[in-house]
Amino acid sequence: MRCIILVIGLMITGCVHHVEPLEPSNTNLSRSKEYQKEITALISIDAENKKWERIYLKEIAAAQDNDDTIAYKFFIVEYINLPRLRLPKWMEKEPGYVQRVSDVDILRGEFMKRAGIKIIFKKK
Repeated sequence: MRCIILVIGLMITGCVHHVEPLEPSNTNLSRSKEYQKEITALISIDAENKKWERIYLKEIAAAQDNDDTIAYKFFIVEYINLPRLRLPKWMEKEPGYVQRVSDVDILRGEFMKRAGIKIIFKKK
């Protein structure tokens, strides 16, 4: 009887261990090489698309400045048909991620200022 109580007591006290609560600071993210390759490939495709987006916007602005409707129509169609990937928010923190030109910047003309395009307002 004494032996059974001793064994049960050792089992109860022997199985107790301290568990640290999970926090973002004490957890590590690990990815397989294949998964990281997929992430890197997606980010590079997205960066290439955004590079073309900037080129098309620059050409659209130049066509508008020169009243070239043929070039304007061509580059608008190219800009609209450009594939845009929907990446999750966490991918924005990955190395190599390129921010897209926001709609607000386009409407304000901030993109054209950054691209070195002079904005001239024509008086009527």
